[in-house]
Amino acid sequence: MAVRRYVPWPVRLLTLALAAAIGAGAGLWLWRTVLDRNAASRAQLAAQVGELRARLAEESGERERLAARLVAGDSALRVDEAAAERLAQQLKALEAENAELKSDLAYLESLLPAGDERGPVAVRRFEVRPDSSDSGRMRYRALVMQTGRGDRVFTGSLQLVVTTAQDGRTATFTLPEAGAAEARERMQLSFRRLLRVQGRFDVPRGATVKSVELRVLERGAVRARQSVAM
Repeated sequence: MAVRRYVPWPVRLLTLALAAAIGAGAGLWLWRTVLDRNAASRAQLAAQVGELRARLAEESGERERLAARLVAGDSALRVDEAAAERLAQQLKALEAENAELKSDLAYLESLLPAGDERGPVAVRRFEVRPDSSDSGRMRYRALVMQTGRGDRVFTGSLQLVVTTAQDGRTATFTLPEAGAAEARERMQLSFRRLLRVQGRFDVPRGATVKSVELRVLERGAVRARQSVAM
């Protein structure tokens, strides 16, 4: 037979309350500890996320700057290549023109006398043909050179006399026309030895060019002329 010690119920209640309080305090401490650790972890993760975002923004900015530099460099390269190509084409054209001028000069100097028996200037290689870009226009070109060996500057002007046929009738007109100041200015001449001349003129609608005469004038007087029949 076991004998139990009698404990009054107020003491028992107090003991239970004390045990419950201790358990609650331990639970609260444990809960706070976990919360603090989670808060610290979250803060650390937030700091890492912020750092990664900053690095991402910096690298994105650097990528955009590099892309802009690449585009600018590519554009500059294309511009340089286009400019170099244009210069090469211009140089090639100038070299060809220079060679042609030298050939023309040597040919003409071999034909013309040393004096000025034929007048101060002469016209050579006068050509007239339809303009490929406009069916109603004609192109002309010629070489004009001084016949003497001196170094004087010849100053004068060009004149075209065009003969056309239309509906069985013949018509003649002179270029530049009287009063056409701009056209007269374009046909002024000033050169020392040799000059290549070229230009265009319009043909009346429905008319056919039969012949064209090129004249070189000096103070209103004809110094040289050459004609071509079409």
